[in-house]
Amino acid sequence: MKKNQLTGIILSGGKSSRMGMEKGLADFRGKPLISYAIEALEPIVNTIIIGANSEFAYGGFGFDIVEDELKNIGPIGGILSTLRYSKTKNNIILSCDTPFVSTDLLNYLYQNSKDYDVVVAVHGDNKLEPLCGFYSRNIIKDIEASIEESNYKLQDFFNKVNFKALRVDSMPFYTKNTFFNINKPEDLIL
Repeated sequence: MKKNQLTGIILSGGKSSRMGMEKGLADFRGKPLISYAIEALEPIVNTIIIGANSEFAYGGFGFDIVEDELKNIGPIGGILSTLRYSKTKNNIILSCDTPFVSTDLLNYLYQNSKDYDVVVAVHGDNKLEPLCGFYSRNIIKDIEASIEESNYKLQDFFNKVNFKALRVDSMPFYTKNTFFNINKPEDLIL
């Protein structure tokens, strides 16, 4: 894989209402939460884009910041805006609040993306992780159509595209905490 064929997209545009502050900037084990997503992506991508509500919050990280074009429609809005901005067909999307996702897992998703437009991790009792996956720019028109229909559910959207749920829980890089999601201040103590 050539790194310049893959863009890393970090979604950090949520409301952070349960956290009470910009979630990606919350201190987790001595560094901003978003740093873990950056570190997981950097070894396999050439470019990183941060999808955020405001460029001011993440401007100090040195990456391009993309604000949601359509506000308050959930992750599908961030995915659309960042994919439109991306310069590569192939993209790995990761949320800013899952610090235990590894480079090996992200690379596994990419390596299994041939012939698919979207590949997301699945684990446990068929728990999908839509904000940890491979996304092709080929789906932009399909996302636009879903939004036009006011259907913002990623699960419904996946039924419209060439989609694969890739089981990751039998892989050596998977642990019970891999997809632990940090949402509240008390989660930062983990």
